[in-house]
Amino acid sequence: MFIGKYDKSVIVTFLGTLSAMIGIYFILGYAEPKLTASIICLMIAGICDMFDGKVARMCKNRTEEDMEYGIQLDSLADMISFIAFPIVTLFGVSKYFDIGLQPIVTVICVTLFTIGGISRLAYFNLTATKSEPVKYYTGLPVTTTAMIFPLVYIFRYILPEQVFASVYLGVFVLVAFLFVFKFKIKKPKKNVWYVTCCVAAAIMASVLLYMRFMH
Repeated sequence: MFIGKYDKSVIVTFLGTLSAMIGIYFILGYAEPKLTASIICLMIAGICDMFDGKVARMCKNRTEEDMEYGIQLDSLADMISFIAFPIVTLFGVSKYFDIGLQPIVTVICVTLFTIGGISRLAYFNLTATKSEPVKYYTGLPVTTTAMIFPLVYIFRYILPEQVFASVYLGVFVLVAFLFVFKFKIKKPKKNVWYVTCCVAAAIMASVLLYMRFMH
């Protein structure tokens, strides 16, 4: 009846996309963007992305077509959650603090970020189709934006508003460069990585909520 595959092997990917859409709504759906809630949604999307492969591997009856579909779906979802969504948060920061970003500079920064991100995803798709297991990441994975931007966002409570907005924009340029810079990151052990990321996300979410209500 419908094209595509809608089994449990991709449900976590869809949940991550749902979190991203809710986060985007927190920015665009309110006169005053709900930045903290949106940033927490970004972290939730990152956690979902981290576990979607694990859930998919638990589905033992997957065909080669199912696995290839999952790879393509994951990258397309990543474009929304970890490229488009962070860009929306940038404009949410600008609107919330009523800071006018320089149009030419902003367009250049977000374009570099987008090109770097989609280039990194295309490279990932190319290497993910190979049969041998991946031991190293080449370039910064786009999913790391789910940890980088929440960490940078904490500085809104430390830096002057104009400085914070400039730093937030500057991070886009740095991350865009790291997306495509040819360096290797050793792929961490899955169980250790899962626990570390979940604990880090819980701590950052707690700090953000605490700082939000204290201010």
